[in-house]
Amino acid sequence: MRTDFNVTMKDREIVDDNRIRSVLPTIKHLMEQGAKIIIGTHLGKPGGEVNLDLSTIPLARHLAKLLGHPVSGTDFLFEPRVGEIIETMEPAGILVLGNLRFDPGEEQNDDEFARKLGGLAEVYVNDAFAVCHRNAASVSAITKYLPAYGGLLLESETATLSLLLERAESPFIVIVGGAKIKDKAGVINNLARRVDRILLGGAVANTFLAAGGTEIGQSLSDPEMVEVCRKMREEFGPKITVPLDGVRKEKEDGFDILDIGPETIKEYTRLIRGAKTIFWNGNLGYTEDERYAVGTKSIAEAITEVNGTKVVAGGDTVSFINSHNLSQGFTFISTGGGAALEFLSGRPLPGIIALEGGKD
Repeated sequence: MRTDFNVTMKDREIVDDNRIRSVLPTIKHLMEQGAKIIIGTHLGKPGGEVNLDLSTIPLARHLAKLLGHPVSGTDFLFEPRVGEIIETMEPAGILVLGNLRFDPGEEQNDDEFARKLGGLAEVYVNDAFAVCHRNAASVSAITKYLPAYGGLLLESETATLSLLLERAESPFIVIVGGAKIKDKAGVINNLARRVDRILLGGAVANTFLAAGGTEIGQSLSDPEMVEVCRKMREEFGPKITVPLDGVRKEKEDGFDILDIGPETIKEYTRLIRGAKTIFWNGNLGYTEDERYAVGTKSIAEAITEVNGTKVVAGGDTVSFINSHNLSQGFTFISTGGGAALEFLSGRPLPGIIALEGGKD
């Protein structure tokens, strides 16, 4: 079973376990069927080398607590001791393998690595939507060697995001923040044809502001994407909604825009309250500092008051609403940031294609 337990950790302790909790229904279903469950996941970016700071053993311990059921953990993948553990597992037993990215074959989508992974099991279940946009061995190539199925989380993710693309009730508001406009240009371009408004914040908004001739000082932005943003502003007009004001941090050589300002909060809140469907990805300010988290918190609170479909995606944004006890106000919390954006951009995801037998 491929999961995405790539959770935020501090001092080897899990800060946000949403991605682990999200696959519990699939794990419990498999346990009820008496399956031996071999879980593969990655953690962080070890770059194809063993780094025990990115061990999956703390993930196994946490999963055991959540299930109230024993879970074995190892830092190995194919060593003899792994085979011995699997061989002696009882029905409904669970083993979390070592970090898949300890082996360079994982990110290279290497056939031999995938074949060896497949040799550990009899059936493959992908419940890792958040990595389905990656051509990784445990996501794509492994489906050549085992009967392959999607898990309950994967089904829920694709069904919810498909609804946004195909049957979203209007007014449909999309909120896009965060740092990387390159990651989000596709979804903005695709959804602008389907939605009523796209509200921008963070460095994404800064790049669009610069594209419109607004002075942004030394604020985080992507100069290489300014021309792309300028063309989108021309094509979609007022659908692309940029901040009216911002909270600045003055510096000797200029200023940084670190949050949306009060006029923007007021206008965005007004638009959000009239919505029937909302999709949100990316914080609207530098939320690592509470002084610049006011805009993101205000928008999150406004969304929770809406009576409609409310979907949030992206690790930083999900962590923010969880840490501020606002998650109950959302219809669906996606585990995928990049994967959700790729899906909503209209691009086929390698992990989904692999499950469908290679058909786009």
